Amino acid sequence: MKLRITQACVVLGVSVTGACSDAPGPEDSLAEALLTRDVAMVAADAALEDLADMGQLMVGGVLPAPPEDGTGSFTRTVTFYDAAGIEQPSHDPVTTASIHMVMDGTREFSRDSWTASGTRERDLTITGLEGEEISRTVNGTGSGTLIRSSHADTDGARTYDMFTNSVIENVVHPVPRTDESWPLSGTITREITVTVTDGPDGDVTRSRTVVITFDGTNWAHMAVVGGDSFEVDLSTRSGRHPFRKRGQ
Repeated sequence: MKLRITQACVVLGVSVTGACSDAPGPEDSLAEALLTRDVAMVAADAALEDLADMGQLMVGGVLPAPPEDGTGSFTRTVTFYDAAGIEQPSHDPVTTASIHMVMDGTREFSRDSWTASGTRERDLTITGLEGEEISRTVNGTGSGTLIRSSHADTDGARTYDMFTNSVIENVVHPVPRTDESWPLSGTITREITVTVTDGPDGDVTRSRTVVITFDGTNWAHMAVVGGDSFEVDLSTRSGRHPFRKRGQ
């Protein structure tokens, strides 16, 4: 059975900041460092939202309604399957083996001094539900856009458009699940394309790959490929800064 829910919502999210330059030298190095840091913010926030969506899958049969903490639109479709891959009319606590959930929404994002408009889509499948469980595993994909994202800090004011694609791979959650339960293992890899429009060097496009790895603690390791390493605090509240540079 497919359950489709549409409801107004907003997810407090991403902090998107940055500046780009093709010119060599210190200014270019600073711009690239800012871009890496800002992409890390996007990836960290999106991962927190990924985990919130996975938490809905952990519930099983009666999924909670989407949040109502802002403006926007939200759609969710859920399908249940038994161990043979046969679709079920409803969730069964014993025989349901997997749940497939497709989610998409249009939202206004805000975290600390950052604001943006955008969309996020996810296609998630959780397995390992049948019988007595000690863990559940989530795999899936996602995509998103962030338009007119802006941030102002001591390094100046910066504006980006960002486009993302993500792969959620073997993210294992312990069972039973508590408020202090964090993914035991698995990764979220996010490809982020950044466009700076009408910058000092005209229109500039950059890309970054970010890999977040879980280890059972609330501090997940986040590596920007070819750049810095960070740690994401999975317990971060909505609207707050979610990460720190590794080693700080």
